[in-house]
Amino acid sequence: MHESSIQILCRVIKVEIVYEGPDGALVPFFDTVAESPLMQSQRLRDIMRKGTAGQTEPFLRRSSYDCYFAGLRAGDGFFYMGPMPHERLSAVRRRQMYRAYGIEADGLKVLPVFTLPEIRDMILLANTVLGNTDLENEDLLRLNRIIGLSETQDRQEQTRFLLKEEEENDDFSYRHSYHEEQLLLQAVREGRTQDAVRLSESMDRDSGRLAGQTTAHHRNLAIVGITLCSRAAIEGGVPPETAYRLSGYYIRKCDEAQDSAHMLLYRNRAVEDFSARVAERLGRAHGSNYLERARDYVRKHYREKIYLEDIAANLGISPSYLSRLFKKESGQCLQDFINEERVYRASNLLVYSDFSLPEIAAYVGFPNQSYFSKMFRRFRNMTPKNYRDRYRSAEALDG
Repeated sequence: MHESSIQILCRVIKVEIVYEGPDGALVPFFDTVAESPLMQSQRLRDIMRKGTAGQTEPFLRRSSYDCYFAGLRAGDGFFYMGPMPHERLSAVRRRQMYRAYGIEADGLKVLPVFTLPEIRDMILLANTVLGNTDLENEDLLRLNRIIGLSETQDRQEQTRFLLKEEEENDDFSYRHSYHEEQLLLQAVREGRTQDAVRLSESMDRDSGRLAGQTTAHHRNLAIVGITLCSRAAIEGGVPPETAYRLSGYYIRKCDEAQDSAHMLLYRNRAVEDFSARVAERLGRAHGSNYLERARDYVRKHYREKIYLEDIAANLGISPSYLSRLFKKESGQCLQDFINEERVYRASNLLVYSDFSLPEIAAYVGFPNQSYFSKMFRRFRNMTPKNYRDRYRSAEALDG
């Protein structure tokens, strides 16, 4: 048995590894034995032993908590790996999982999350360390029913789906055209907000079915629309990190919605938001590339201490040249733009969050509440408290 190699592997991949000998004796290669499902659950080991013994290749099991366990042969014994979560487990769900394996403990450690390719690669690596036969990736996944269909089966299902579509929908004119889709994306790229929303709504009734159930169809339709428009917004000049965050927010809202009307409403808000941000950017996109890159740096790092020297180094120019260029092309000094950006971010938090004024000041990067209030009055002509009171009242009335 390759004790030292397995110990190193266990530390590197941060996954529990247990060896079960032919006599049932267990050898753990980690310290937290009391918190290990593989060490504490006889039932789990029985499942892993049976699955691993039943085939020559590694055995892969997915639990009801979306955690994977792997079993590999090693002479007359077996190596077990896991748990390897495929999604983050909340503290509550983590406790539920451990209790299912007979583990009652407080302060259980947070488990690292792995993608399916990472889980596959860790198993293949362990298989190699043990000196077993090399495996093709697809063979491992298909063998353990992680990939449910072979290529032939997938083609057969695809053919049946297309035939059914043709039989149920003789007239394919109900599908919106590629040209219509491109008109929508072009409207977003150019910041034409009203056109983008109008085109998006007009395409809803002509869209091909994206799911069997109407609600699922509209959820998928909304998510696809949000994703495509986020990419169009990036092409229109919206910073990718901004577009991705907005996309994530609107997709989550669609996923949480229980009816089609709200799903499409959030989709329309996303289209409007993306195109409006492009329009705003195009409206101020005068000046050199250095100016826009400096602005992008500030928008990305506004919560941190921002130094002229750091921005200049990021752009590859001297601080003095950047300072003169920014003032000449934007009409304001760089520090004013930084403070204006922070005030803009703070404005949203004042209306849409319950953070206190000191918390907001610290969050957006102001050194103290006094300076925050001074800058806020300068750019908004009122105190942060007055701004919160006025616009929260307006939000409540709109709601």
